[in-house]
Amino acid sequence: MNKKFMVTALSSLLAVSLAGCSGGGSSSGGSEGGSSSGGSTPATAAPAASGDNILKFGTSGYEGVFNPILSDNVYDSYVSSLIFDGLLDVNSEGEYVPELAAEMPTLDEETKTVYTFTLRDGLTFSDGTPLTADDVAYTYNTIAEEDYAGPRTNVAGPMGAIAEVKVLDEKTVEFTMRDPSPANLQNFTYGILSAAAYEHDSFEALAAKNDTPVGCGQFTLKGWAPKQYVSLVPNPNYWNKDDIPSIDEFQMLEVSEDTLLGAMQNGQIDFCQPAAKLENVEGVEALPNAHLISYLANGYTFMCFNTTRPTLEQTEVRQALLYALDRRSFLMNEYGSLDLVSLGMAPISKTSWAYPGDDELNAYEYDIDKANEMLDAAGWDQRDSDGTRMKDGVRMDLHWLVYTEATWPGTLSSMAYDSWKQIGVNLIVDMMDFNTVAATTMDAAPGEKDFDIYTMGFSLSLDPDPTGGLFDADAYSTGGFNASGWRDERSQELLKAGLTEFDQDKRAEIYKEWAIIQNEQVPTAIVAYRSEIWAVNDRVHGLDDIGVYTDFTELLGKVTLD
Repeated sequence: MNKKFMVTALSSLLAVSLAGCSGGGSSSGGSEGGSSSGGSTPATAAPAASGDNILKFGTSGYEGVFNPILSDNVYDSYVSSLIFDGLLDVNSEGEYVPELAAEMPTLDEETKTVYTFTLRDGLTFSDGTPLTADDVAYTYNTIAEEDYAGPRTNVAGPMGAIAEVKVLDEKTVEFTMRDPSPANLQNFTYGILSAAAYEHDSFEALAAKNDTPVGCGQFTLKGWAPKQYVSLVPNPNYWNKDDIPSIDEFQMLEVSEDTLLGAMQNGQIDFCQPAAKLENVEGVEALPNAHLISYLANGYTFMCFNTTRPTLEQTEVRQALLYALDRRSFLMNEYGSLDLVSLGMAPISKTSWAYPGDDELNAYEYDIDKANEMLDAAGWDQRDSDGTRMKDGVRMDLHWLVYTEATWPGTLSSMAYDSWKQIGVNLIVDMMDFNTVAATTMDAAPGEKDFDIYTMGFSLSLDPDPTGGLFDADAYSTGGFNASGWRDERSQELLKAGLTEFDQDKRAEIYKEWAIIQNEQVPTAIVAYRSEIWAVNDRVHGLDDIGVYTDFTELLGKVTLD
């Protein structure tokens, strides 16, 4: 499964996650909302199944886009990851390993652009039909189609890493990349589609199959209902007979963020990912029937500025807004401990070898006086009758889209409402659900992205390459992860340089320069890096290896229940 970038409604994620975070985004998901152990609202029930061998995950945010080349948030990615397998996977050490491929691909040593994969014997889809090299080619050629409007344009097509896919025989497929790059392997982790099941004559026809998936993974879709449940059962035709799940069913149940721990305590769900807050750590540790898993996440939360708007097109304005937002107080108020979260500065995970170091970056420490001075210098030195700043007849009115499934966007925007008023900014907070925010920002076409600011989480992949993500100007498109509209040619040059450099130390220097530019220009500001925590019922065995490179979908084949 690929989780390069993924936006997440309730976490970073890991996450544009819309991405939210495979991605782009893949990667991990995590809850950035609040949870408490008091007064639970019952989890939404899936259709009844016999027996007690059912694993239940409490969450929210899935949209029904159960297609590995179309899903753009971490919750749909979880489902896609269980239904589809890719040529490669990532192990717990952050290393690429074969999945549908019989072994790691061979690489043409002269050009370093041609990868040849040989498939395992006996691969089948869930409908019993064989999986061949034709299906592999079909999957990637679908991404390259002219009317493709999904989030994987960085993989194939005119702007994609893959230039050509060639079927050599039934089990062998060859990929020619546009450029040599150590990051090319990340393109081979997407789930493979059945050419027969996903035959289509338009993008709309392809998308219409999103909730009737035919995959090659451990599970098949039994049923789902929006904002209620997703139900998966083991795939009887799964190719890996040693990894067929022993559980009878896996259910994702809709549980509100503030009732997750209550649902855990009452046994309505078996595991969940509450927000990485001190109160939730203490709440999980106090549960008599569950235990805590925690680790540093590979992602961040962010706030995106629409730089195509006259109010936000100037770098000095965006910087002033950050200076006038007390993010350290926000982190303490929202998370309760700086052991669980740290101030965000650059769009590279702190778990990555490419992170430049805090001393190289501007933390934009809270400074109202500095913010006022910067806005004056930027020409926003006139005031309307209510004190709102103006420039050339334009008022500094900003609309911030806040989704309600989690608490942190509301907390952050409320703090901004109060402090930005002190610098003459009229902030309007527009409350809506996560899917509406995504549809208004990333999913909308350029010129139709109707927002000034929005916040989400973004989960990242093993490689720090940000191509196709929030900060890639070429991803400013319908369904692309970049909604800011900001473009800087030096940044784009550095993206390409980082992709083609094989020396890791040199790559680190390239990404350091790139990160400093993003930190200075702030088209999208990184709010925080955080830990992720999970609550797991003691009756569940096999999930304790959840970690930065291993989400729970990698482990369900070995899960047993008391």
